[in-house]
Amino acid sequence: MTAFRTPGTGLTPGRRHADGAVVTSEIVDELTLRDGERIVVRPIRPADSDQLAALHARLSPDSIYRRYFGLKPSLSVAEIGRFTGIAEGWRFALVGVRGTGQLAGVTRYEGQPGQPDAEIALIVDDALQHLGLGSRLLQRLIDVARTSGMSSLTAVVLSSNLPMLHLLRALPVPSSFARDAGDVVVTLDLAGLELPAGRSRIAAVHVAEAAAVRAALGS
Repeated sequence: MTAFRTPGTGLTPGRRHADGAVVTSEIVDELTLRDGERIVVRPIRPADSDQLAALHARLSPDSIYRRYFGLKPSLSVAEIGRFTGIAEGWRFALVGVRGTGQLAGVTRYEGQPGQPDAEIALIVDDALQHLGLGSRLLQRLIDVARTSGMSSLTAVVLSSNLPMLHLLRALPVPSSFARDAGDVVVTLDLAGLELPAGRSRIAAVHVAEAAAVRAALGS
């Protein structure tokens, strides 16, 4: 279940978050997991650095391997800075945030300047996997990508990563699957995707919030 509500923080358009990003809407994108926990979805911010490092530290070696295709005990300072400080319009990341402030998951796309396609990635806290978070984060990222003018998204997935392949197959988007050595390349076709009004509205909010973060980074 998804709900869009006004925040209880008192933030209003034109004011700023603690990290300097301008608040562009009173809408909060909130979803409820299968176990009843509520998660807020929003664009990533530089202030998420510590929580991103903490999320990575909680991941199992298997989850890390599936995400990074190798061992990565920790994220470097440079990696954390790049992942949280998104100053380019062809890069985007959404986070799911628990009521405790912990990051529940992150999904992102990375493209190239002026190109209508990008590669996507997803990671969900081990403790919150199989509760519907990953699929809904990805759906929101797809909506943002379409709103931002992207025509296709690609995911490179280990052939042994059956949960991720199943998740991608279940998305309501035309897709193709091709094997490449030990990987599966999944292409999501967004060209003909028409977003319902509610999804379009929340995607536009995420795009505006991310633009405010970029503006703060450039100031």
